[in-house]
Formats: sequence, C-alpha cells, structure tokens
Amino acid sequence: MRRAFFIMAAALVLAGATHAQDERQVARTIQEFVALNPGLEHYGPMHEEWVPAMGIHWGAPGPHVTLGVGHDDQVVVIEVIYPEAIGWHPWFDQPEGEPMELGPMGMVYTQHIWITEPESVVPGAEPTFVPLTLEALTAVNPALAGYQQLSEYVPHMGYHHGMMGPGLVLAVSPEGEINAFELIFPADQGHFPWFDQPEGEPMEMGPMGLVYTQHVYVVDPMSLP
Repeated sequence: MRRAFFIMAAALVLAGATHAQDERQVARTIQEFVALNPGLEHYGPMHEEWVPAMGIHWGAPGPHVTLGVGHDDQVVVIEVIYPEAIGWHPWFDQPEGEPMELGPMGMVYTQHIWITEPESVVPGAEPTFVPLTLEALTAVNPALAGYQQLSEYVPHMGYHHGMMGPGLVLAVSPEGEINAFELIFPADQGHFPWFDQPEGEPMEMGPMGLVYTQHVYVVDPMSLP
C-alpha cells in the first residue's frame, strides 16, 4: 500500500510537470509579440501583397528583426535581410552568388526561420505551428543544424545558439525551448528605438567591439530564471 502511494505520488508529480510544460505561454499573434517586446510598437506592415509561405512582412526602416505575419495576425516566420556587400553565409536562403533584388535595398541576402510549416502559410487559413524548440525548428529550417552554442546561460534569456557571422541568434532554455530571437548590430550603424540598449549606450561584445542588440521574445523574459 505504501509503495502504491509513492508510485501514485510520483506519477502525479510527473503529470504536473508535463502539464506545466504544455502550458508554457508563448506569443503567437503580432499583438502578443508587441506586448512582450514594446520596441515592436514601431513596426508596421511593409507591403500589401501576400508573399507565399510568409504572409505580410512587418518591420521598420533600418536594421531590425522582421516578422512575417499570416492569417489572423499570427506570426509565422522570423527574418533578417542583409545587403549583398556583407557577403554570403551557408545559413542564408539564397545560394552563394545569387542574391535577390529587393526594391530600394538593392541586392540582398535573407535568412528566414519558420515557426510554422511553410506550406501551411496561405491566405485565409490557419497556419500549422511547430513546437518552439530547437529540435523542432531545425527540422523545419535545416540550416539551423549548423548552429552551435555561443554562450553560457544568460539570465532572462538562455543559452545563445548561432553561427560566427551575421545571422539570427536563438536564445534557448536548458530544456531546448526557444525563448527569443536576437540580432546583433555594430554600434557604428547607429541606434534605433527597437534596440535593447538606450541610445549612446552600446554594449561591449568581445571581438565584435561595441554593439547594439535586438531580442524578440516569445515568452515573458521575467518568467525565465
């Protein structure tokens, strides 16, 4: 009887832990992203026409993390755009030497990280979200297979995963869950109001020198250890 009680108690603890993990509150709509990331209040739709597998891009003039917004205001993909002059890297969307033309920006390379199944992003339909874990995102975005841990655990962020070079960085929990997407900008590019640091107060980042950063959280950073 005593043993049965302990087995039942252990089962309840495990069930409670699983239930807590299932209830992890993550942002899915553009409104929820803005609530977690006030700097996104400066964002707006960047065009009217629907882009296949991406929806409508939301952003602002200047360097930033771009959001692809699909049906019912749901964020479906995270994107960064780089001028061709920055050079090519294996995690970019385009093959080496084949940048795309993007209006007044000229020739660019892009990097997309889908948080949905890309083929499910169509007008008027509910997109299919994938779990916000490093494993699940890598399955949808094969270029992430080359990502490496870049930092020790940073409070209210997680472990930073990425590559040595320009690209989106992932803040990952010890359990492998995605907490945030990040971009790092050389301070000499100037300051923009969606950056994490105040104007004129860039941070020192090793060999990169003085930089500004932008984190786009999918969970409340104050809920993270």
